[in-house]
Amino acid sequence: MKTIRFLLLISFLAALVVPTQAAQADEGDSPWGDFLNPDGSIAWDQLTDLGTVSEPADWMDITLPGGLVIDLDATYHRYQTPTGNIVVLPSPATLFFMAMNPVESGLTSAESMLGNGASILAMLVGPSLTSDQLAQLVSQGYTDPAEFFQAVIDGREDIWSIINRNFFFEIMIMSFDSGFLVNALLLYLNGVADCESIPGGCAGLLADCEDGNCLPETPICPAPTITQAPATLTIQKVAPENPLVVGQDPEKRGADIQAQASIPPVIFTWYEQIQDPPTCESTNSGNGNGCPSPGRRYDNNWDQSMENNPNYEVVDGEIHCIEHVEVLPEAITEVQANAQLSPESRYWILNDLASKYYEAYIHQPRFNLVPEMAQMSGGCGGNGVCTAEAQVLNVPFADPGTFNLRMWVNTAGTFFNWNGGVSIPITQPRVLFTEDAMQVYVTLVTLLPAGAP
Repeated sequence: MKTIRFLLLISFLAALVVPTQAAQADEGDSPWGDFLNPDGSIAWDQLTDLGTVSEPADWMDITLPGGLVIDLDATYHRYQTPTGNIVVLPSPATLFFMAMNPVESGLTSAESMLGNGASILAMLVGPSLTSDQLAQLVSQGYTDPAEFFQAVIDGREDIWSIINRNFFFEIMIMSFDSGFLVNALLLYLNGVADCESIPGGCAGLLADCEDGNCLPETPICPAPTITQAPATLTIQKVAPENPLVVGQDPEKRGADIQAQASIPPVIFTWYEQIQDPPTCESTNSGNGNGCPSPGRRYDNNWDQSMENNPNYEVVDGEIHCIEHVEVLPEAITEVQANAQLSPESRYWILNDLASKYYEAYIHQPRFNLVPEMAQMSGGCGGNGVCTAEAQVLNVPFADPGTFNLRMWVNTAGTFFNWNGGVSIPITQPRVLFTEDAMQVYVTLVTLLPAGAP
């Protein structure tokens, strides 16, 4: 078990840096063309999600010392393409045993394989593959992800590439739907017509389409949703009420500026498709196929007499959708703020004011408030709201007029940690902006002639 877990861990970590393979496709258009887009994303609108299925698998039995046999079920998540092909996603443990028993498991019947090359190679050759050998495999072909996925669609052979972000994210989506980490996609041609020979059998498949265009059924569970309330950003002068230029203020008070940011969490709602275990039911027709062992897979009492008994048949369990609501904080990574004299005020100082007061000039038209003059403090609370605040005290405004206050807030985006540490990006990092204005005053002295009223 430790060895299996180690292989699964290595396969996931290597997904960011190692090749992806599509093997042995025929010349011309590849059947992957109705599953993959050229950018590596999945053509979800063309697929029918057949759900996750488990079945007894003798080739997964484990014999312990003393002769005790542990029966394991093979588990797959499957999708049907418009042309009736079936894409099979084995669970990590199932893929491991498929590699150990490629003929019995049906692995050799797959037209081609696509996915995380590291996991596939690790499970097939174990510790015999060195990093140098893996590097040699990478050097055999493509390294551009865009060229790779287009080549998969075009049906070229022996294609290798560094996995790209689009396809990695799609693997994570498929992992969500499957309930296990997806490492490989196996393509079986004419899976609908020859369903008895593919992993998972015929259960849940759509009938073959005469026109070769099977439209997807409405998904059982709702699609994931992402919602978020608007962020609140403010930057404003808080004191004094009428700040005076420091050159005329005996206290050299200046002005206090307050910058605040509050970002509500992202609410990520997704649905997990769960199927109850099958039951073994009696049938009056006498045309049942019996209920094969092991009996633990059934949700009701089972005994050996029901196996291969035409008076019994397997009835699939009901499918349920479990709603999961994730509250994802959008952390603030950086804040910048400044105060800048407006162009209109610059013009007024250099022209109107200078024509009356010959020594009038611009002293300091810009102040870098954050982070130069003050640091932001804050963080994310238990409710998922992320905040930041700074008080910039005694800003020494020396020029009269309008100062534009501007603030930029950088965020980290949001991530969902799924299934024990797999970090999946939900929203991208972004930059938020707000602005306000404040007035700085000056006292102008007017000379009046003697005797003036």
